[in-house]
Amino acid sequence: MCYLRRSLSKSVNALVLHFEFVKCKNLVNYRKRGKYYMLISYDNLIFYEKDFYEVQFRIFFCDIQQIYLCDKSNYIHINLKADSAINDIGIKGINKNILINQLCVAYSTYYMFNLNMIIHMPITKETYEERCSRTRQNSQLRKVDLSVQPFIGYRKVIIDNYFFFIHKSFQNFAFVSSESAFYIDHRGIEICIKIDDQKSMIQLDGTDDNNIYQLARNHLDFLINDAKIPLIIRKNFYYKKMNLSDDLAKWSGYEIYLKNETHTIVCIIFRRSFIPPLLDKSQDIFITFKISHQSQQEFDVTDKDLFAEVYVVANSFTSNDIHNTFYANLIQVQVDALLYNSDIYEYFESRLKIKPSYFDCIKIFFKSMLVILKEGNVMISSDLLEFLGEDTKVERNLEYLLNVILNRISGVNLLDTHRREKIKINRILHRLTDYLLYCLDSGFLSDKFNVTDLTNGAIVISEDNKMALDEIINFLLHLRERDYLMDYRKDCLELLREVEEVRVGAIPQKEEILNEMERGAKWSEGKTNDAKQITTGFTEEIVKGTTARIQIEELLESNKYSINDFMLYHLHQCGYINKFIQYQNDNNYKHIIAYILRYGVNIKIKKKILKNLLIFSKNYKYKYDDTLINSIVYFLVRICEEKKKKKKKNLCILILSILINITNNNEEAKNFLIKLNIDKICNLLILSNDYNIIDKIILLYINLSKNKYMCQSVINNGILIHMLDILFNIYFINLKLKKEICINIFCVIGHICNYNKKYCKFLLSHYIGLVEVAIFTYQTTDILHFEKIKLIYFFKQILQYGYKSKEQVCTQLSALIIKEIYIHSNDKNFIYSALTLFDVIATYKINCLYLEKLQIFHLFNFIKSLNVIDLYKRVLLIEAKVRKNGQILR
Repeated sequence: MCYLRRSLSKSVNALVLHFEFVKCKNLVNYRKRGKYYMLISYDNLIFYEKDFYEVQFRIFFCDIQQIYLCDKSNYIHINLKADSAINDIGIKGINKNILINQLCVAYSTYYMFNLNMIIHMPITKETYEERCSRTRQNSQLRKVDLSVQPFIGYRKVIIDNYFFFIHKSFQNFAFVSSESAFYIDHRGIEICIKIDDQKSMIQLDGTDDNNIYQLARNHLDFLINDAKIPLIIRKNFYYKKMNLSDDLAKWSGYEIYLKNETHTIVCIIFRRSFIPPLLDKSQDIFITFKISHQSQQEFDVTDKDLFAEVYVVANSFTSNDIHNTFYANLIQVQVDALLYNSDIYEYFESRLKIKPSYFDCIKIFFKSMLVILKEGNVMISSDLLEFLGEDTKVERNLEYLLNVILNRISGVNLLDTHRREKIKINRILHRLTDYLLYCLDSGFLSDKFNVTDLTNGAIVISEDNKMALDEIINFLLHLRERDYLMDYRKDCLELLREVEEVRVGAIPQKEEILNEMERGAKWSEGKTNDAKQITTGFTEEIVKGTTARIQIEELLESNKYSINDFMLYHLHQCGYINKFIQYQNDNNYKHIIAYILRYGVNIKIKKKILKNLLIFSKNYKYKYDDTLINSIVYFLVRICEEKKKKKKKNLCILILSILINITNNNEEAKNFLIKLNIDKICNLLILSNDYNIIDKIILLYINLSKNKYMCQSVINNGILIHMLDILFNIYFINLKLKKEICINIFCVIGHICNYNKKYCKFLLSHYIGLVEVAIFTYQTTDILHFEKIKLIYFFKQILQYGYKSKEQVCTQLSALIIKEIYIHSNDKNFIYSALTLFDVIATYKINCLYLEKLQIFHLFNFIKSLNVIDLYKRVLLIEAKVRKNGQILR
C-alpha cells in the first residue's frame, strides 16, 4: 500500500495519508449518492470516480464544522460550514474506526503546519434516534425477501446471474470486469469471485480443460506461478452442499488450500454444466479467499475461521433463475440428431430420462448383433436377450435398419437425392457409430455386454456368420472420407490387410553381380522385405523390391480419410487383427497404434496407449521403430499447438517419460529424435514454466547429450541457454523437484563439457558463479534423496579447465565428500566417482597439501579395506599422485 500512496502523491501533487473506496450520500438530498475513491491528504479530502479521470469534489479541513458518529450506522456524517461550496455529506468506508483515526491525524496535522495550533477533530457521538431527529430522516423499512435466507448475520449478494450469501462485514470494491467481484472486511480477508463466460459443452469436449480436474490443475498453476515456495496443503474434489433454487444443472467442484510466503489462499472451483433451458452450456466459477499471515496473527483469524467463511459463500452460490425449466422438445431434437458426446448422453438418460426417439431401433441393432453372435456359436446369455425385450425384432439387413433409423429423425428425407441432403445423412450415420459405441462402452448395455465382448465374440464366431458380423464391424469402424458426400467404406477390414509394395532402386551391372555371387554373396532373396543394395558399379537400370505395408496407411496419410479409433484400438488389443489378418511384418502391429496416435480423435484411447507404451518402453525400447516414435512426437506437437498457455500437462509428462526410456542407450532413437527437431518442441515446452515438464525435458537431454553431435545440437538450438536461465532462477529454492532439476542441468553441462572444450571455457568465463552455484547445490542436498554422482561428474569435467575452481571445490567440498564416503560406504559407484574427482583435484599441487590436512590417507586405507578391486586400483593411483605432489611442494 505504501507504493500506491507514493504514486498517488505524485499524481495529485500532495502527500496522501490514506486511500479508500467509499460510499457517499448527500445529507440534504438522500437520493444523490455514489461510490468514489477518497484520498486523505494533509489539507483536504479528494474524491475521484472509478476511472480517476477528474476530481469530483473536495472537502477542506478548514470547512469542517462537526463530525457525527452513530452507534448503529456505519456512515460518518460530516457537517460543513455555511460558506462551504458543497452540502453536508455522509461517508461509509470499509472500517469506520480506521477512517476516523486517519481523519483525526490529517486534521490535526493541517492546523499544526498552517496555524501552529493543536486542534483536534470536532467529533460527536450520537445514538441512532438522535441521528434521526437531527437529520429528520428515518430509514425505510426493507422489503421482505421471499427467497431462502438460511444465514443469520449475512446478506444476499447478486453477481451476474448468480447470488450467494456473505457476511455483513464484507464491503464491495469496484473491479475491472463486470463478471468479477472483490470484497474485503476489516480483518483483511479478501474475496475474489470470477465467473467465466458460458461455453458450449460440445466445444468444451475438445479443449484442454474439458474436465474439472484439469481445470483445477491449470488454476493451481496460476495461483502458485509467482510463489517461490508454495505449500499445497489440500487439493481434492469438493461437493456442493446446498441447492437453494432447485437447480437442474450439474455442479462439479474442486478445493485448493495452500500457503505461500505471504498469504493463506483457499479456492473453490465450480463447473456448472447442463445449464437450462437447452442444457448445452457450461460455466466455470472461481471463488478465492485470501488473507495475509500478518492479518491472521493481528486479528486472530485461524484457518478454521477462514474455511467457515469460504464454505458459506461456496455452498450458498446459486443460480438466480428460479424457473429451472428446460425445453424438452428442442433437447429431444438435438439428441435425435446425436449432436452430443458420451458424458452428455449419460446425463440426459440418468437425470432427464431423454433418449433418442428411435431408441427401439437401437435395441433392434444390438439384438440382431447378439443373435448373429449366438448363431455363430458364441456364448450369449438368454438374460441379455431378454434385457433388450422379447418384443424387440431381429433385423439382419443392416442397410435397411439404418434407413429405418434415419427415417425416424426429423429433418431427414431419404427420397431427396440433393447433395446437401446426402451430406446430412452421412454425418448422422457417422455420429450414430459413436452413439452405438457409447451404448456398449458406458451406456445402458455396458455392464452386460461391452466392446471387448463384441471383439472376443468376433474372434471365435463361426465362418457361416462371420460375414454378417464383419458388416457390423465395418460400420462401427466407419472408415470414410472427410468429404461427407461419399459413403463410408464397407471394406475397412480388408484394407487392414498387408499389400506387397514395390520399392524402386538402382541395380549393379550384370558382370559385377556375377562376381559377387561367385564370392558367395546373395544379391536378392525371395522373401526379403527390402531391396538389397550392392555399393559398386550402379547403372541406371531399375530393380524392384517388395515390402509389406498396410493398405489403410496410404488412405490415412492423405488426411482425406478418418476412422473410428476406439473400435480399431479394441480390435488390435483383443487379438482380432492378430488372428484374422496376421501381419508378416511385425512392425505393422505397432503401426496400427501409431495411426491411432497420429490420426485418432479419442483422447481417452490415446491416454491408454501412452500408458501402455510407457510400461513397455523400459524393457522393449529397441522395438520402438521410426513410425511409432514419429507418431508419439507428432502427438506431442499437436498438444503444444492447441493452447500454448494451458497445455495438457499430464500427456506431455507421459510422452516425455516414454522418450526418456527409449533413448536410454539407444542410438537409433536418439538420431531419429534429432531429425524430428525435438529441440524446437522442447524449447516451446520450457517456455511454459511448468517445472514438472521441465524436469522431464532435462532428463531427456541427459540421454541425448551423451553423444558429441547431439551436444552440438543442444548448444546451437538454445536449449542449454534456457537451462542455465532456469538454473540461476531456482537454485536457491529448497524444494526437492527444483533441486533435482538443478542437479540434472549440471549433468547435461558435464556431458557438453566432456565433448566441447571450447564451450566449457566459454561457460567459465561468461557464466560467473556457475561453479559456486554447483557447490551450493551440493552442500544443500542429501545423498540419500539426490543423485550427487551427477554433480561430481559435472565437477570432474568443468575443473579440467580452471585451477581456481579446483582450489575452490577442494577447500569447500572435500571434507563433505570424505564424510559422505565414510557414511555411505556401501555405495561403490559414489565412492568411485568421488575418487575420480579427487584425481582431478590433485592435479593442482597446492590442493594436495590441503587433502593431507584432511587426513586423506586414512580415507584411502578405509577404501582399501573394502576389498573392491576397481576401488583398490583407483586409490593406489590417486595416493601416489597426492604423495608425489605433496613432496614437491615441501
